[in-house]
Amino acid sequence: MHALGFFSEQLADSMARKNLTGKALAPRVMCSYEYIRKMLNGQSVPAIPLLRRLCAEFGWSEREICRFVMIDQARKRFGDTFWIVLGKTPQLEPLYILWEYLTPEEREFFVELLRLIVNRQQKSRKGSSLSLISFPQHTVSEP
Repeated sequence: MHALGFFSEQLADSMARKNLTGKALAPRVMCSYEYIRKMLNGQSVPAIPLLRRLCAEFGWSEREICRFVMIDQARKRFGDTFWIVLGKTPQLEPLYILWEYLTPEEREFFVELLRLIVNRQQKSRKGSSLSLISFPQHTVSEP
C-alpha cells in the first residue's frame, strides 16, 4: 500500500529525475532495497545518517528534508488532528502533498476540472431542497 507523504514524494520525484530504481539507489546510499521501498511507500522515514546520505545523493537541502520528515512523523502520530490544528481540511491531505509537484498549467487544469465537476453536480441537483455543499466545521486554507 502506498501512503502519501511529503518525504516519500520527494524521494520518488528525485529518483525519477535521476532515473534511479530502488535497487540502484540502495547501494549508493548504503541501505537495503527493502528500506528504500518502505520509504517510497510512506511506511518509514530515514534516520539522520541515511537522510544525510540521501541529501548528498540528490543535492537536497538537509533542513528542508528534515522538515518533510518531521511533518510526516507528526501526520502519522496525530492523524487528522494534525491538519485540523493547522486549520486545514484532513480530506485534502493528498492535495497538500502533491500540489507542489504540479506545473502552473497543471494546477490551472486541475482547478478547471474541479469547477466542471461542481457545475455538473449543481445542475443535477437543481431544484433539490438539499444543500449543495456541506462544509466541515474548521476552515479551509489554500494549499
